[in-house]
Amino acid sequence: MAIDWNKVATDALDAAKNVVGAEWSNVATPAGQQVTALVAIGQQIETDFAAGKMDQSQYSMLKAMQKNAISGVLSAYTGIGIVVAEQAAAAAWNVVATALGSLAGFALV
Repeated sequence: MAIDWNKVATDALDAAKNVVGAEWSNVATPAGQQVTALVAIGQQIETDFAAGKMDQSQYSMLKAMQKNAISGVLSAYTGIGIVVAEQAAAAAWNVVATALGSLAGFALV
């Protein structure tokens, strides 16, 4: 079944927004852009797995990079601590990982 990446993008944004809460209005633009980038990476991961071009190590590296990018953007704003930023990044990534499912034969979350 094909992944509906538009829904994934909406759900990932909502996941991050729910963690950040009231401070979201202060970070909506840069955080939204970063979530969009995260979803684009998810799409590329799907393509790479289908072509046999990705392994667990590469996946783990991309996952860490994307989570760090979102966390970095969020934690740069007053009112959003590192823990909340990391939780929001994890929530957004988990949406992408769930969409990807188990296409690689190893855990994607």
